[in-house]
Amino acid sequence: MKTRNLLIGLMALGLFACTSKPKTETFKINVNLANADGKTVYLQKDGQTLDSATIANWDAVFETPVCKDNEMYSVMLKGWRRAFPFFTDNNDVTIEGDAQNPNAIVVKGSASQDRLMAFTESYNALETKLEADSTMAQADKDEILKMHCFDYVWENPTDPVAHYVMYRYKWAFGPCELRTMIDNIHHADSTLITKNLAMAEEYVEKQERVQAGQSIIDFTQNDADGNPVTLSDLAQGKLLLVDFWASWCPDCRKANPGVVAAYQKYHNQGFDILGVSFDTDKEKWLAAIEKDGLTWTHVSDLQGWGNAAGALYAIAFIPQNALIKNGVIVARNLEGEALMEEVGRQLQP
Repeated sequence: MKTRNLLIGLMALGLFACTSKPKTETFKINVNLANADGKTVYLQKDGQTLDSATIANWDAVFETPVCKDNEMYSVMLKGWRRAFPFFTDNNDVTIEGDAQNPNAIVVKGSASQDRLMAFTESYNALETKLEADSTMAQADKDEILKMHCFDYVWENPTDPVAHYVMYRYKWAFGPCELRTMIDNIHHADSTLITKNLAMAEEYVEKQERVQAGQSIIDFTQNDADGNPVTLSDLAQGKLLLVDFWASWCPDCRKANPGVVAAYQKYHNQGFDILGVSFDTDKEKWLAAIEKDGLTWTHVSDLQGWGNAAGALYAIAFIPQNALIKNGVIVARNLEGEALMEEVGRQLQP
C-alpha cells in the first residue's frame, strides 16, 4: 500500500510538472526622460503598440518577454513626429535623454544599439564637416553621405544594424542601388531574414512600381471639406502633378514657389496639380495652403507619415511628386526649372 501511494504521489508530481507553464523570461526597458512627467509613453514593435506607461519623476519601465524576433523596438510620445527606434538584444536597456530633444536620446545596455550609435555619430560628424565646406555643391555632399551609408551596409551584410541603416536611409537611394545592397546581403547569407531587410525589399518593389513609364496607382482621399477626390478622375484629359508635401516640411515650403510658378504659367493649357499632404493638423495644413498661394486641389487623410496615398507611391521623404499623363507616370521628383521645362514639353502638341 505504501508503494502504491508513493507511485500515485510521484505520478501527480510528474503531471503537475508537465502541465504547469514555465515562467516567461523577460527583460526591462527603462525609460528615463526629462520634461515628460505625466505623459504617456508607448512601447511599439513593427508599428504595433505593445504597452503604455505614464512617466513619473522622469521614469517609466516596461517588462518585455524575451523573444527570437527581437530585432527592434521603439518608444513614442505625443508630439513626436516619429517614434524613437532602438535595439535591445533581449537585454535590460535604459533610454535616457530629454523628451523635447528626441534626436539626442541615447540607449544603454545593447551591443547592437552601441553599433548603431557609432554609425550615427560618424554620419553626423561627416555631415557637419561637409556642411562647413562652402565650396562643395549640395548634390556632391548628398552623394558622399549616401555612399557613407552604402559602404556601411556593404561591409556589414549580416548585421541587423546595417539592415536598419539601409532602411532608415532608403530615401537616398534609387531602386537599383537598393537592389545591389539587398543582393549582397543575400549573397553573404541566403537564409538571413530581418524585419528591416524585409521592409527594404518591400519598399524597393513599391518604388519600382511607381517609376516613370509605369501606370498610375489610383487612390481616393478627402479634400478639406470632406469630399472624396479620386486621382484618375482629376487626371482625366490633363497633365497632372501629384505633389506630396506638408505644412511642417521646410523643403516643401521652399519648393512651393516653383510649383506655383509652373501652375500659373501652364494651368490654362491643361496643367493641374493635386496636393497630397502629410499633415496631421488640419488648421496648419489649410493655413499653409493659403499663405503659399496653392490654389489647386488638396487632399489629406491627416495621418502624417502614415498617409495611405504616400504609402502607395513609396514616399519616404518630402517633397516628392509624380507627373502623370494619360494614366501613366511620365516623370518623378521635378522642381524649379526642371519642372517648368518638363511641363512645357509634355503640353506640346
